[in-house]
Amino acid sequence: MNRTKKIIAVLLTVLMMMSFTSLFAFAAEEDKTLQFGEDGKFTILNFADIQDGYPLMTITKKLLQDTIKKVQPDLIVLTGDNISGGSTTTKVITRAAINEFMSIFEKAGIPTAAVFGNHDDESALADKDFQMSVYESYDCFVGYNEGDSIPGVGTYNLPIMSSDGSKIAFNLWMTDSGTYNSENDLGGYACTTKEQIEWYIEKSNELKALNGGKPVPSINFQHIIVPDIFDALVECEAGTENSISSGGRFLTLPEGSVGVIHESPCPPNYSNGQFQAFLQQGDVLATVSGHDHVNSFVVPYKGIDIVNTPGVGFSSYNDDQVGSRVFVLDENDPENYETYVEGYFDVYGDDEEAFYRYQAYSRTTDDLTKFLSWFKMIFAMIKNIF
Repeated sequence: MNRTKKIIAVLLTVLMMMSFTSLFAFAAEEDKTLQFGEDGKFTILNFADIQDGYPLMTITKKLLQDTIKKVQPDLIVLTGDNISGGSTTTKVITRAAINEFMSIFEKAGIPTAAVFGNHDDESALADKDFQMSVYESYDCFVGYNEGDSIPGVGTYNLPIMSSDGSKIAFNLWMTDSGTYNSENDLGGYACTTKEQIEWYIEKSNELKALNGGKPVPSINFQHIIVPDIFDALVECEAGTENSISSGGRFLTLPEGSVGVIHESPCPPNYSNGQFQAFLQQGDVLATVSGHDHVNSFVVPYKGIDIVNTPGVGFSSYNDDQVGSRVFVLDENDPENYETYVEGYFDVYGDDEEAFYRYQAYSRTTDDLTKFLSWFKMIFAMIKNIF
């Protein structure tokens, strides 16, 4: 009899644990719902091109942490080259490299979404499917893979609910822009595929139907910039400030743009019509990319902003644009978003220790200055303690 009672007690305990597990799983899913705050605002912090391995450089790790503290975002979006796949030669190291920054976001309790870049999966042992499984192991991660019917890994959308939870007030498109071109003989970087564009149009129409026939205001995030950027730029004289040389021409940002262009954009050499689909659907306000680390601009073109976020990592090339980009959405005025760059020196101001840390790690610093900056940084650290 006692044995029977013990078995029944164990079974009841297991059932209770299963019930609580289901409840908590449901709650976790609920917690992952993105929603405008009571003030009607929603803030997105976009980190591009961390592009590092394991361990993550101390200066990059600290910049991620301090930017989050300053911005207090509702969502973090990683726009590819999150790791440098060529340096993460095993799955163990790849997992550790991703953990270097995802653990920061997890500890901060900030929902996080990500797309992949051309450098993430350069290790054949740790492809994007494996990496997505690593991201999905974090409670803070709200991204997912839409399915095998769409080429690539991690093309999906994230609705943002209204502050009262009654409707989808905004939408985020997350697009895997691929790696390198194998579609034709034009070479260069990959291009968003026709299948991805068809998926976008179908999903956009679904959202439109749910919104009473009106397009849901959206922002698209992907790693590689759209080829249409070269149609948006304007020709200028050689030597013009804030200009680049490309294909024998000198180009600069058109009137109405903000920001800087320090290198020639590197889009695919062809287009499958992604930007034209955005125009057709009428929902995308901006398409946001990383990839070109030292470009930081907002270029209006045919009613859509082509946006470049500067690189945040110090392991790869950068310049004084290093930092991140912030988007502030307003539920009461969803067609007009605010965006600004939160650069390294915006985060730290005139902090002496941070200045010398930048000098010590920056790739643009000459060797002597870099060497002396290490001592000045240590001295500033000691001075701050006392």
